[in-house]
Amino acid sequence: MEYLLADMKPGGSCDARSSGKYREYRSSEQGDHRFPEMTAQEAIIIKNARKCYTKNVPVLDNLNMVVSRGSIYGLLGASGCGKTTLLSCVVGVQRLDGGDLWVLGGRPGSQGSGIPGPRVGYMPQEISLVKEFTTANAMYYFGRISGVSDSDIEERLTFLTDLLQLPPRNRQVKHMSGGQQRRVSFAVSMIHRPELLILDEPTVGLDPVLRANIWTYLLKLTKEEDTAVVITTHYIEEAKQAHKIGMMRCGQLLAENTPNQILAQFECETLEQAFLTLSQRQADRQNKEETAPEAVNEVPTDLAEVTSSTVSLHNGHYSSTDNIISSEKQQMKNREVRSQPRKSFKLRKYHALMVKNILQLIKHPGGIAFAIFFPLLQTFLFFNAIGRDPRNLHMAVVNEEAGNCNSSSMWGEINYDVETDVCEFVDLSCRYLHGFDESIVTKDYYPDQATAFEAVTGGRAVGLMYFARNFSQALQSRRDDGRYVSSEDLESGQIQISLDMGNRQIGLWLKKKLYDRYFEIQEEVLTACNTSPRQGDLPLRFQEPIYGEKDQKFSMFMAPGFLLTVVYFLATSLTSAIIITDRLEGVWDRSLVTGITTLEILGAHILMQFGVTIIQATLILTVSFVGFELPCKGPLLGVIVLILLTGFCGMCYGLFISIMVSTHTVANYVSTGTFYPLILLSGCIWPMEGMPIFLQWISRTLPTTVPALSMRAMLEKGHSIDESDVYSGFLIIAAWTVCLAILCILGLRSKTAG
Repeated sequence: MEYLLADMKPGGSCDARSSGKYREYRSSEQGDHRFPEMTAQEAIIIKNARKCYTKNVPVLDNLNMVVSRGSIYGLLGASGCGKTTLLSCVVGVQRLDGGDLWVLGGRPGSQGSGIPGPRVGYMPQEISLVKEFTTANAMYYFGRISGVSDSDIEERLTFLTDLLQLPPRNRQVKHMSGGQQRRVSFAVSMIHRPELLILDEPTVGLDPVLRANIWTYLLKLTKEEDTAVVITTHYIEEAKQAHKIGMMRCGQLLAENTPNQILAQFECETLEQAFLTLSQRQADRQNKEETAPEAVNEVPTDLAEVTSSTVSLHNGHYSSTDNIISSEKQQMKNREVRSQPRKSFKLRKYHALMVKNILQLIKHPGGIAFAIFFPLLQTFLFFNAIGRDPRNLHMAVVNEEAGNCNSSSMWGEINYDVETDVCEFVDLSCRYLHGFDESIVTKDYYPDQATAFEAVTGGRAVGLMYFARNFSQALQSRRDDGRYVSSEDLESGQIQISLDMGNRQIGLWLKKKLYDRYFEIQEEVLTACNTSPRQGDLPLRFQEPIYGEKDQKFSMFMAPGFLLTVVYFLATSLTSAIIITDRLEGVWDRSLVTGITTLEILGAHILMQFGVTIIQATLILTVSFVGFELPCKGPLLGVIVLILLTGFCGMCYGLFISIMVSTHTVANYVSTGTFYPLILLSGCIWPMEGMPIFLQWISRTLPTTVPALSMRAMLEKGHSIDESDVYSGFLIIAAWTVCLAILCILGLRSKTAG
């Protein structure tokens, strides 16, 4: 493998090929062929490292650094100088834009390097712990994914609790103070006894006595276990205890040597004075470069002397001014033992990841409520709020024939004379009013049409019903006179109804109910007059429906689309924030450092969330079929599989959102913003046939439209899965699931590549 190292100007462009010369090195995955002893003996070697976040603004600028095994390396520098970025590159979370990097004899990310992996322990500057973890949870999580047995984890937990004064093992991270959180974060980085320990500001906010104890332990660790430690700290003077220090500013390493040698070199009493001196000289140098570009390649003598005194290559071998070795034989033995592959199986990793995911769900406020009770609530509300007949509707009634029918005690009379075949009607309006009972409307009587009209316009009634003074006589005339009945009698024999159609659904429902009840009463009247009831029918007759029922509730029409939509978006809502949460808390990157892959993290989230989806689907279907007697004439198994596929698809969509966006706010905007177009176009609220043609085509491509039609075909028509109107829905939802899963993987790769 070839690596091109640019001999670049400090502060220059991040494009290594655009400036300077090239030095070509040919290296293997495990080290450099030219310097085999150097890469094996040194923990970290960095040459000409460059990293940019913004074009032409380097965060790391031609940085060189060497960290020996069995030593503590103190990396000093102000906030924003590039320390955290450098350490992220060392542990394999980020990649350099230019230069070369060896860690523990290999290149981070290369096969067999163990970086990222359990060979390194990493404590980032942020806490980077799951807030729902307890002290024990955190230790077991990072121990298990690093391949440590539970018994060893328990032993290390006891030891580190005593060393770092950790909070009680059952205290949650979110209930700890800042100092306690940092100590737990420190402890989990050492739980697996790594070869290389990266500590970014580990002693910030800690008690001075505890800081001293930590430094004593780190010195012991390097001596007895040959561990390499890289530590950044704001407390410059405490870095005197390090075997070597590097002073960093503006992405460059100003000096790298033992503390005493740096103090002697610059004739300073404190490291802080030395750092200020070097910083000032770097600033002066940069000012000269701006005013005299031709002098860019000239390196100040003092800086060159300090750097060259600590990092030099002679005939392919590395020479160090401070090589901390307790026993060379003991070091080699430790390396052999610790380089052996750990007994870390994928099943154990998944176990740790699954425990983490479950704890994040069940210990998060509202997690269980949203995952379990919210689906029940949604289903309960749907079947109770949608499709039920309206109640407590008031109708303004003006009955000039019989008033209020003696407080509704009069039913009207039908007197039929068999001999003369004469049927006489008396106050027949009361019979009709009695038929329009409380199940349809509550009748409020008014003396005239004007006051009744005011009741409707004032919102006190949904309509006006008027009976003429000679209503019964006019009906009798229509029966007896036939084609010779006068137009006046035709009008008087009508029940005149004016509805408030401002609420269209109530108006249409009321219109249908009054029609149906009118013909039922009409049949009774005709039967009482010895006349065939069918004589009063309209010459239009609707037979029993081929599928469904005559008076099917609107909820039965909406049910397939509702069930699929609610499962889809419950899964989306639960998953659209989980990866964002891991990233914001720092757990994502910290887990990657231990050797967990992005696909393993994604797989664990899929397993856990699909388990939740199965529970949600079970609850929803149980409530629907058992609690509200939703009919199912087709294969129940097909319905269950379609529901689960839809939930899995929604889960993939939520994961894709969580991967591609960086904040919970944006994730909420995306998931909510796509919810309403989907439900409006899915045919759940209104039939798809009522849309314009172009919207119908869009609707058919959505993940819930055709599956809803397939589910309706199984529920109401009894169709099996091998029929086209059923399997088409399975094909659509499967295609969406595959596409979203591929997008999730590509999104993860693009984010990791950055």
